[in-house]
Amino acid sequence: MSDFNEFFEALQESVAQDEFVKLTLSKPLRKNEGLLNVYVRTVLKDTKQVFEFKYRFVETNTLKQFSLEETKLELEKLLLTTFRAGTLFTLSYDLLVMISKKKSVSCRDTAPSFTNKLPEFPAQK
Repeated sequence: MSDFNEFFEALQESVAQDEFVKLTLSKPLRKNEGLLNVYVRTVLKDTKQVFEFKYRFVETNTLKQFSLEETKLELEKLLLTTFRAGTLFTLSYDLLVMISKKKSVSCRDTAPSFTNKLPEFPAQK
């Protein structure tokens, strides 16, 4: 993995402590490709918690589900190739990761945006 360790450790810790709310990827590198942003939340699939990625395109949405390890790989790929910013929302704090044009990674935490978790939904097929 690259310089995303702080971001991924915060993600893993928030899931372990049941404080994960959601994750958003934004600021696409190339808006003409059509992918506007990606929203990540947890859903229940066969009594297991998985991460559901909602890829928001200009005209449609696509859903994919990943385990925690697959989520880390997908997030790293998206942040290095498609987006410049990611925000991890937890009940304790929000963590913003920014990627510069030279692929330099910086993280900054802020006050939490959410005081309650999002409602849980079963996984969509």
